[in-house]
Amino acid sequence: MSPTQKKRFMVVSMIIAGAGLAAFLALKAVDANAEFFITPSEVNAGEFSTTQRYRIAGLVKKGSVATQSDGVTREFVVTDCDYDVTVQYTGLLPDLFREGQAIVAKGTFADDDRMIAGQVLAKHDENYVPNEAAETMMQAQANKCDTTEGPVSY
Repeated sequence: MSPTQKKRFMVVSMIIAGAGLAAFLALKAVDANAEFFITPSEVNAGEFSTTQRYRIAGLVKKGSVATQSDGVTREFVVTDCDYDVTVQYTGLLPDLFREGQAIVAKGTFADDDRMIAGQVLAKHDENYVPNEAAETMMQAQANKCDTTEGPVSY
């Protein structure tokens, strides 16, 4: 190889290595921030990891909301009418949060299948359900789950 070819080869090699490193770092960042959707039935089947972040959707079960002794931590049960998952959340719940309400909770699971939520979302009016919860809500209504106060709107 001539000196010009060696120089050209080194430049092309460095560009390829830099592009590969940038792609690797971008994929690693996306993977670290990924949140997967899971239902209470999938939690019951053990289809989750305690190191991954998840979104869980369902209805807040009637009579399940409890405030712990610190006054800011709440525990409640989210159901898809087949299985229940206990969710623990520290902070202010949305104004529209109530029993029988469709919600989406974001967080990680503890070893005892309890979700430690960092965020809780509730539908904001009668015509809206988060996309993640729509299928669960339709299934719940089909099962005539006794957790809602009247018909569920989509």
